[in-house]
Amino acid sequence: MFFFKKEHDPHLGTASAGAARVDPSAQPGDLRAASPADDVTQLLDALGGVLAALAHHPVDLPHRPAEVTARELTAWQRHATLGMSVDGVDDAAVGIPHRDWGGLVRTVTELRRDEQHSVDALVSELRTALWSCVSAVHEAVRIDDSADSRTGAHLALVKRAVVSASQMSTIREEVLAAVSEIDRTLRERRDEQQRQYRTLASSLDSLGRQLEEAKRESATDPLTGVGNRKHFDLMALRAAQLFSLGRAPVTLLMIDLDKLKIINDSYGHVAGDCAITTVAQALKLVFLRQSDVVCRYGGDEFAVILNNCDLLVAQTLAKRLLDQVKALPAPTQAMEFALGASVGVAQLQPAEDLAQWIARADRAMYQAKRSAMGGVMLADSDAGPAGAVQRRSA
Repeated sequence: MFFFKKEHDPHLGTASAGAARVDPSAQPGDLRAASPADDVTQLLDALGGVLAALAHHPVDLPHRPAEVTARELTAWQRHATLGMSVDGVDDAAVGIPHRDWGGLVRTVTELRRDEQHSVDALVSELRTALWSCVSAVHEAVRIDDSADSRTGAHLALVKRAVVSASQMSTIREEVLAAVSEIDRTLRERRDEQQRQYRTLASSLDSLGRQLEEAKRESATDPLTGVGNRKHFDLMALRAAQLFSLGRAPVTLLMIDLDKLKIINDSYGHVAGDCAITTVAQALKLVFLRQSDVVCRYGGDEFAVILNNCDLLVAQTLAKRLLDQVKALPAPTQAMEFALGASVGVAQLQPAEDLAQWIARADRAMYQAKRSAMGGVMLADSDAGPAGAVQRRSA
């Protein structure tokens, strides 16, 4: 139980007077054994349990994070069961009649209403996206049926020409016309399907971003405030899936902080952590689009997924990042060298799987790290026949 004693409690008023008077002849479970104070205790225990359950399992809402809801419900639980102040200003407990029961009911009611509105909005967005999928598939099937019908009609003309025509020139003309029409039909089908895929990819991408926003806290690296490794794995997979539908360019940057071991050994791990957070701040200053996915890949390594961004723009941004890192203040005044980083850049290629894409960017990053000056290195298949490499001093 939460609070009540079996002796007199001034907060209970007259109800506590009978708290200790229990019929000694009463059997367990006999309702006559419960005094008014026992009834109040059980009710408050039950109410406290309900509020505790709500506080332990909060829901992230667009305008109210889950931790805020948990703190508010915990405060109301203490108020309802112990009589403590909701705002924490007054330490004095108040009796049961003076507790703000109306405020508790309003708080829980507003919370449940906000949760319901949030769920309704997400379900509506999901329903819209699913119907977009259905519409896109329906349109693709309709295009296929129409194309098949036109192709079949022209093949029938060819067949009749071969059977009935007495001159080779007639057969040749019909065959050429049919081949031309089939080629045109296939091109139209391909173009229309690509348009449908792009529309579908856009709808799914929009829904995915909204759903990801709802669970952003679980995908955040606690030290740097950027996405964690789990978030990167998920977003990299989705970027590859969307690329297969819409073919919009997507480029991966693998970034490694230079000389972190020297910083840790010479200036301590606090300085090392500060260096890592400094690089994270530089990433936030360079990659500003909502579609840019910035994550801590592990240790002193970061990864950035640039959706709708080709290799040339990604390379420019990578060089800008190096300049930004170099310009940031050192994590400790005693450090005798400026921070630096090495970057590998890889644009996702058709038919390339996720592991191959990451591996190419990772190899390019280590090549940049091994170079004399450090800087930016393009992945093998992106660098061109001359293996073009852009380097900047770290």
